[in-house]
Amino acid sequence: MKLSSALTFKTFLIFSIFLSSCGYELRTYSKTLSNQTIYLDADSSNLNLDLRNKLASMNNELISNISGSDLKIKIKDHSITQFVGSIGMGARTTQVRLDYQLIYEIGDKNETVMQTYKDMSYIDFNQSDLLAFESEIETVTGLFITRALKNMEFFLSTQLNEVK
Repeated sequence: MKLSSALTFKTFLIFSIFLSSCGYELRTYSKTLSNQTIYLDADSSNLNLDLRNKLASMNNELISNISGSDLKIKIKDHSITQFVGSIGMGARTTQVRLDYQLIYEIGDKNETVMQTYKDMSYIDFNQSDLLAFESEIETVTGLFITRALKNMEFFLSTQLNEVK
């Protein structure tokens, strides 16, 4: 029995060394939007301020001068639109649809590319609990911005991997 467990341990050890020596690692998210000096050109709407805060929380330095930046992001349109998602008995709103749209230009100082990111979410609506509804909107807004930043990272990663 001891021989079998020792053989299993040695096999596992050799396999682990092999995987680590060939450069295998678990898949991670792209880090192209962290530890950067970013010039962010956006108006001072609440959505843009939330976007600015998320970028700053990713260890980015947000500057107001384009000459010292690694990356330029210009926000063209940033909006959330609310629609009635479904209507219940008595023509009361039971669900609200939130449509998120972010149109931006991204690139270096010399060349930028325009991108559009759209997302959508449904929130259950209860007229007797409007404070909870507002809290859910804030949560969904944070998720929209996080997903938009992941979309930006994906775009930047694909641009960096392209052969020019």
